[in-house]
Amino acid sequence: MRFLTALTLGAAIALCAAAPAGAQSYPSRNVTIVVPFAAGSGSDTAARVLGQHLAARLKQNFIIENRAGATGAIATAAVAKAAPDGYTLLLGTNSTHGSNSALYKKLAYDPIKDFAPIAHTGVFSYFLVLDPKLPIKSVGDLIAAAKAKPGEISYAGGSSTSIVMAESFAKGAGIQLLKVPYRSNPPALTDVIGGRINMMFCDMSSAIGSVNSGSLRAIAVTTKNRSTLAPDLPTIAETAVKDFDLASWTGLFAPAGTPNEIVERLNTEVNAILALPDVKERFAPLGIEAQPVSAAEFTRYVQGEVVKWTALVKEAGIEPE
Repeated sequence: MRFLTALTLGAAIALCAAAPAGAQSYPSRNVTIVVPFAAGSGSDTAARVLGQHLAARLKQNFIIENRAGATGAIATAAVAKAAPDGYTLLLGTNSTHGSNSALYKKLAYDPIKDFAPIAHTGVFSYFLVLDPKLPIKSVGDLIAAAKAKPGEISYAGGSSTSIVMAESFAKGAGIQLLKVPYRSNPPALTDVIGGRINMMFCDMSSAIGSVNSGSLRAIAVTTKNRSTLAPDLPTIAETAVKDFDLASWTGLFAPAGTPNEIVERLNTEVNAILALPDVKERFAPLGIEAQPVSAAEFTRYVQGEVVKWTALVKEAGIEPE
């Protein structure tokens, strides 16, 4: 009896010691960060910067896997079903964990119940960009053109963020636009540059190179304040739609049930990375503002964002698909 009691006690002690040890040894193999949008998108850029630094700090490969489609819903659903062991992560956004809940009648995942939020990685500013061959030089010109030809000015919807921005803008300006959906922002930008689509709302990190080269024309920014990247560009709020103030964000997520020790370790590492001067220098020219917070704070933030973006979709009059 004493032998069995000692054996049971020893097993319990071993189990208690094993949990921290497992977290301390994490990761022991390659980790995959799934990006639900195409290479070259703002979320992809953020993921690659994080992955590079996480690999250096944790001495394991962090592989970036792009799975575009359905404004991020396909990849997000796949990660929700992955093993909750810290080896499959998601670089989520306000599309995957915000507006998609209202954009789709049947979403194959729950943005709150199916995930363990790890870290808030950044906020992204957006441009309103046009095909530069169009005779439209300002937001006022765009509104006038759209009113002259209702439903004929086309916009590329490369993410749910860009769709919500476009429809919110159209409703506020009293115009009708023609939505052309895309799997991600980079291919949508290609078609705006090529003149096949008239305009789009796009994150600065994806569009800034084309704007600087002249292959795209930026006519406004979507935040309430002007951007330091393009201080001469007006905001939509100051030119046409009062109180228009929208931006997107990214964050790192794990499947629900991932050990808290792993979540907390990744949060600590990501926040340390976001504070590095070279990361800040890499993000700044792309219009990405790092926002390190605790995992608990990020969880509360995501819960609020689902409510916020669901309301925006409904206010814009967008019918779920």
